[in-house]
Amino acid sequence: MDKSLVGPALGKITSGLYIATSHIDGAAVGMLASFIEQAGFDPPTITVAMQPGRLVHKAVEDTRLIGINILSEDNGELMKPFAQKSNPEPFADLSLLPNKHRLPQLTDALAFLACKVTGKLPAGDHIVYTAEVLDGCLQNENARPMVRIR
Repeated sequence: MDKSLVGPALGKITSGLYIATSHIDGAAVGMLASFIEQAGFDPPTITVAMQPGRLVHKAVEDTRLIGINILSEDNGELMKPFAQKSNPEPFADLSLLPNKHRLPQLTDALAFLACKVTGKLPAGDHIVYTAEVLDGCLQNENARPMVRIR
């Protein structure tokens, strides 16, 4: 394979931008994510690809729960603390909404999904999780989702 040819083509696959969240011993953890997709209707299911070694990956392995905060075009500032891998407290200045799953739910996100991991599959340098959507809500019906093209 010629990566110089494949890379630019692969980069044209569109995706949304999300903040994937969970918790470790009650402490919120999160990361900027783009490898998330709806995978089923009944039950509602998504896939989430994560690189091992991230705090969120450890939290998801331990709790089997993951929150997906769907970002809007207006959420550029909301995503900044999570775009910095070295930021030890990305939630420090952000407002969270409570939910029965105790997953970090960002008040200013476009939408939120609370999910339970139902399976996983190694995929190169990532792990692909399947997760059943347990709960969720649209938090800003007038906003448009943020779309990423590399």
